Amino acid sequence: MTEESRPNFVKNKPPHMKELYACLQCGYCRSVCPVYRETGWETLTPRGKVFLLKQLADKNSFLDKILGKKITDFLIGRKKIPVEEIMKAIYNCSLCSRCETICHVDINFHEYWEEIRTWLVENGITPPENTVNMYNDIADKEFKNPFKEALAKRNEWYRDEYDLPNKAETVYFIGCVASFHEYQVLLSTLKVLKTADLDFTTLGTDEMCCGAINAMTGQWGNFKEIAEYNVKQIVKRGAKRVVTGCPGCYRAFKKYRNFTKCDFELLHTSELIADLIDSKKLVFTKPFKEKNLPIVYHDPCELGRISEFEGRGIFDAPRHILKSIPGIDEILEFPNNRMESSCCGGGGGLKAGNYDLTMKIAIRKVDEAIELGAKTIVSTCPNCKGTIGTAIEMKKEEMKKQDKKLKMKVMDVIEIVAKSL
Repeated sequence: MTEESRPNFVKNKPPHMKELYACLQCGYCRSVCPVYRETGWETLTPRGKVFLLKQLADKNSFLDKILGKKITDFLIGRKKIPVEEIMKAIYNCSLCSRCETICHVDINFHEYWEEIRTWLVENGITPPENTVNMYNDIADKEFKNPFKEALAKRNEWYRDEYDLPNKAETVYFIGCVASFHEYQVLLSTLKVLKTADLDFTTLGTDEMCCGAINAMTGQWGNFKEIAEYNVKQIVKRGAKRVVTGCPGCYRAFKKYRNFTKCDFELLHTSELIADLIDSKKLVFTKPFKEKNLPIVYHDPCELGRISEFEGRGIFDAPRHILKSIPGIDEILEFPNNRMESSCCGGGGGLKAGNYDLTMKIAIRKVDEAIELGAKTIVSTCPNCKGTIGTAIEMKKEEMKKQDKKLKMKVMDVIEIVAKSL
């Protein structure tokens, strides 16, 4: 990491020392932590991680610094704990920031955990192998994405059908999940933007991963280069506005402004679609199929709660869109919604580092939807859609063994919009 791109963190002590010692270790955060709910491990709770970091901070003394000693382990009581155990605890987290909503001393956990991860990386504590591989694949010009997919695949889903201009007022930044895994989100977005007669284009094969996984895992080494590259491609297209359907990309672009000049408006697709509905540029003609009712809306952590902590969360636009669609008279809500929404488990690099834990969290979300009587779970995040979709299939297999059937699906809001035009 270059000095120019390096966040301003203390190298010899964990960042946010004030917060470390402000933590009352009261345990309120444990009650809302999705990881603790599935594992029961106190070490994996926010207060458990803070306790470990306190031990590490105390071990990393001024004398250690003078002697140039590298921390390899530390003692809790008489037990020797390898420093890698801290890494495992810190990365077994979806970065959902639910802990922040209940913290009695107002620790900014949405920033805290990302910066702690950065500090670990800078001190030579390697993140989970899969996240390191994703970081390297993004940097590889052959891929420019964390899934090691061929670069040409960014184009093959839409260029033949959609004759997009080289320059336009709006750039639709597709994102890696929609480009390579959730194709229907991509195709639905293109249909909606075309139907609204919007002047837009994409970056095609010039699009590079937004770098969200880098920021989430503390691997900032090439984030500045990613930001400059993607912004350069947007500027080449003369765009005044960037729209993305991925909350991870949405937040990454907000971080770009700390690294390079961004003279364009940034919107999530739900914000744009809500405006197009209100201005009558989108008119729905087809009702949502009754067999897929009722629906329940899931608030993505990054779009809602975390974006709210960063200044402006998006809660109302997706609900406004759904209420505007014929056939949808009621939107069910999860017991925990909006600022208190329960994570699907797919964020923060957790899916890459601990897939089994992610799926346990996601299946619990599906169980909640079943209890509500929902037939369709709706969200506004391709990653949430993919994670919940896998959990639904796993739940179906589980119920099949019990001679039961589950009729449930997951959709992105933009897919429902496209089908209703």
